[in-house]
Amino acid sequence: MTGDLYRCRICHVADKHAIYLPREMMFGTKEEFEYFQCSSCGCLQISEIPADIARFYPSNYYSMNPQEQPLTQGSVFRMTMERLRVGNALFGRNYKLAKLASYIVDMPYQLNVIGPWLKKCQIQSFKARFLDVGCGSASGWLHTLKQLGFKNLLGVDPYIEKNVNVNGINIMKQHIDQTAGPFDLVSLHHSLEHIPNQTDALKAVNNILTPGGFCLVRIPLVSSLVWEQYGTDWVELDAPRHFYLHSLKSIKLAGEQAGFNLVDNCWDSTEFEFWGSEQYRRGLPLMSDTSFMRNPALSNFTYREMTDFRARAESANKEGRGGRGCFFFQKS
Repeated sequence: MTGDLYRCRICHVADKHAIYLPREMMFGTKEEFEYFQCSSCGCLQISEIPADIARFYPSNYYSMNPQEQPLTQGSVFRMTMERLRVGNALFGRNYKLAKLASYIVDMPYQLNVIGPWLKKCQIQSFKARFLDVGCGSASGWLHTLKQLGFKNLLGVDPYIEKNVNVNGINIMKQHIDQTAGPFDLVSLHHSLEHIPNQTDALKAVNNILTPGGFCLVRIPLVSSLVWEQYGTDWVELDAPRHFYLHSLKSIKLAGEQAGFNLVDNCWDSTEFEFWGSEQYRRGLPLMSDTSFMRNPALSNFTYREMTDFRARAESANKEGRGGRGCFFFQKS
């Protein structure tokens, strides 16, 4: 349906855009919130940001009380060998020593996950400086980087209770525009969609990057198969916490407005996109006691259904229609 005249906050086109009424389903209050999808850039966005948005982030919201991950550290010798292997894989250095180290230690498994991303962001050494924005009170991303040997790590989140230090990583209670650089890579892992002014936030990131530095953005994507199949039951819509569900066109535009070039992108949806959305379609909140996330044993999903959800996510990613995307922006 269409409604009142709204102006898109991304491309600024004013129109009677398509209107949707998703419900709050993480905690199951089932309150409805109005969203509109821009007829020009395709961005799905909340019509009016709630003045009391803090009440939708209760103390049991997942990023406020994350499970702290202990650092796994072996002997100094073993850590040195692992660092030689990681350094060679990422930066192409010390080949002979890394070859010798390969007979002693395995390559850290974390490198398989984030190694390709670090290469795309042109990280050149262990001295690279990282900032993770909107990470809650602990950052799995920074934790993984530390496991691989990086040390210049900082996280910021304005909504945590206080400054914290987790496994030697400082997480500061502050906004991105209160953070001093420079950084070689700034990441926003599923946090950009929670920020009211997209362009201002990305400009603030641009301002603290080194020349040629990168901004890594991971977000839910409305340009996706799961949105087409589930509509307002799409689990990643997450009303009203997600203010923006970008299209491929709108996220590229937002980056360009902030002074970035989009260098590359990929899709990283998982089966969560589908089983979470299926739960919402059946009226079951994500935080329900019988939710697959809370208690898989009590879930109504069969093994065959879970296998199908996984296959659908993998297929959507391969087709470039996944419900989650990863974008590599370089400072112009």
